[in-house]
Amino acid sequence: MATIDTVIALIPPKLAAYLPLSNAGYRYASSLADAIDVSQPSLWIAVASIVFNPLYWNITARNEYRNHTLRKALGGSLPATYFFFVTIFSLGILRDHLYQAALRKQPHLEVLAQPAFKALAVALFVTGQVFVVTSIYALGIVGTYLGDYCGILMKERVTGFPFNVLEDPMYVGSTLAFLGTAIWYESPAGIALSALVWIVYAVALRYEGPFTGEIYSSAAKKAAAKEKKDTSAAAAPQTPRKSSRIADKTDSDVSSSAAATATKLKAAAAEATANGTATPRRRTRKSVAPSELEGTPQRVTRSRSRAHGSAGEDTD
Repeated sequence: MATIDTVIALIPPKLAAYLPLSNAGYRYASSLADAIDVSQPSLWIAVASIVFNPLYWNITARNEYRNHTLRKALGGSLPATYFFFVTIFSLGILRDHLYQAALRKQPHLEVLAQPAFKALAVALFVTGQVFVVTSIYALGIVGTYLGDYCGILMKERVTGFPFNVLEDPMYVGSTLAFLGTAIWYESPAGIALSALVWIVYAVALRYEGPFTGEIYSSAAKKAAAKEKKDTSAAAAPQTPRKSSRIADKTDSDVSSSAAATATKLKAAAAEATANGTATPRRRTRKSVAPSELEGTPQRVTRSRSRAHGSAGEDTD
């Protein structure tokens, strides 16, 4: 304890007042059976806050994906995402405050006051915060606070640190920070609440993971269908359309040509009439009696070669 007191003495008093560095006033439990005081309302308020937060962002995010409620109300995907950022971050701060308030009113365990446990508490808390902060940095505000549920999808999967170490570093980091805080407070109730935090996150992940995968799978299918449609449209032969200007010009040329031809024909007919060379009209053929056909040469109806063959036979 002397080492801890020496460290505390180096911290400015105004800052130390906001940090749980002193165990003065702690009420230590006489046994493990008395280590958690379930009669304290602050304990159940902390439990409600821990359970409520994941329920809030899962229910509202799914509603947003299906019904676009916030996008319609706030005017776009980005405002909806920042709404989630403000509300989820604020609820997280409130949950942490209620958690620490509950630990202060709970019995403490004297064995956890040993320097080794204090060092473990610091290591867990720092490691957890590193995972949380680096996750937010890697994903960005939009990726962290449900931008994909609001229609803003990430271009590719994040594979750098801390996602190359843990599958869900933010949830793991948050749980480690809770556990480190509980050990620092020498609180068995805090350790139990940290276990609840992990259970709630694990349940949330069973629903969040598949649903998020479905969002990106659906987006990939739509993109592939659109690409296929665009490719088919580009490959189809295009029939050139005649412009109205060209069509009008063509119709005008045809009319002018027909008028000129009619004029030439009339002029040629008038000239032929004047010279007496007009083509006589075909007379209607009259019927002829059979008696009139006698002595009249028969009309040759066969081909010229057949007629020549007949003439040769007659000569012989």
